[in-house]
Amino acid sequence: MNFNQWASENINIIGVFNITLTILLTALNVWFARNSQRYSAESLKQNERIRQENNTPNVIGYFHSNDLQLVSFLLTNKSDNAAKNIKIHLKPRNGEEVPKDLINAYMLNEGVAFLAPGQTVNALAGSFIEIMDERKNFPIFDIQIDYQDIDSNSYSRSYVLDMNMYKGNFMIKERGLKDIYVQLDLMEKHIRKAVRLYGMQDKREQEKLKNKPRRIRR
Repeated sequence: MNFNQWASENINIIGVFNITLTILLTALNVWFARNSQRYSAESLKQNERIRQENNTPNVIGYFHSNDLQLVSFLLTNKSDNAAKNIKIHLKPRNGEEVPKDLINAYMLNEGVAFLAPGQTVNALAGSFIEIMDERKNFPIFDIQIDYQDIDSNSYSRSYVLDMNMYKGNFMIKERGLKDIYVQLDLMEKHIRKAVRLYGMQDKREQEKLKNKPRRIRR
């Protein structure tokens, strides 16, 4: 029996096999297509997330002090992307007050229109003595910063700013001033002692001159 004769006798079986194979191949194509679409969609979402993260400005506000015990409020963009339409909401806790030098700060009242990558703007808050209360406690603030990126996507972040972190620094400075007063007091005592010694020496010199016999000129 040759192949043609076998095929003629089993044409129905061959037809069923072809149909089954076609269905399987079609199913495989559909499965691969769906998975490919799903993978592509997930890839697009992931790429979009990465793009947004890479384009997201990182704007933060914080307090900073210098060696002169002056405190400033700094607003800085720590990312490689510009930020715009920045609004700062600084709310003191427990009935505390905003430092008087900050009340009229333009960026706290009107915001900042544009902040370039790496750019920082600041406003004087005052000295340690002006900011702390009678018990030497510093104010605590809730801060919220709202801003947009170049594409006008909006962002918001909030956290707590506790200025009591400067307590230790102030006490160190305070002890330093006390040490200076002690040193000045010691210096004053040394000066008084030196004046007395020089006064006694001068007095002895004068007595020697008085007791020195005078020569009579002829």
